[in-house]
Amino acid sequence: MGETSVTPKSLKAQITRTSLVLAAAALLREEGPKAVTYRKVAKWAGAASSSVGYYFDSVTELLHEAGMYNIQLWAQRAEKVADLCESLPPEECRARITELLTRACLPDDSIVPAAHYAQLIGAADSSVVTEAYRKGRVLLDAAIARILDRAGVPMTPRIVGAIVDGAAVASISEGYNVREMAAKLLDEAIAAYEAAERG
Repeated sequence: MGETSVTPKSLKAQITRTSLVLAAAALLREEGPKAVTYRKVAKWAGAASSSVGYYFDSVTELLHEAGMYNIQLWAQRAEKVADLCESLPPEECRARITELLTRACLPDDSIVPAAHYAQLIGAADSSVVTEAYRKGRVLLDAAIARILDRAGVPMTPRIVGAIVDGAAVASISEGYNVREMAAKLLDEAIAAYEAAERG
């Protein structure tokens, strides 16, 4: 994305601009891209409507920054789990692999899984949000790769993501516990991969 119309120089201006991005990111997570308007973002941030137009050239620019903020939150969560995994002996990391992978891939318990996945699907309404999520996915995949590597599990991050996301959507639609279903399917997939490796 291009430069913003105004680069904040004072601390107060930086705080205002950051609060607008945080409000837009929260709106994006909770209500989807269509909810991100100058007026609604300003209301959620407790700022004047005119401040949004002052700091951002367009809603598109604001959506892009909100999307980048959200995916960075998810990547940071996964990176913390990867850091934990790398602090453990490899055999303990392997013994806890499904717990670690589900913690890295799924939102924490304060977020309702159905809402999380609904907003991910809703991202399709905005090409700049999908672009931000696509770019940020590289960071998430890198953290998952670190976990897999430490545990010595011969899978790719994208396969892990597909299993967890598929388990989550199936669990949500069928009334099962998301974490339990994701862990069960990961256990099955890892066992199948390891059996194939042994040949």
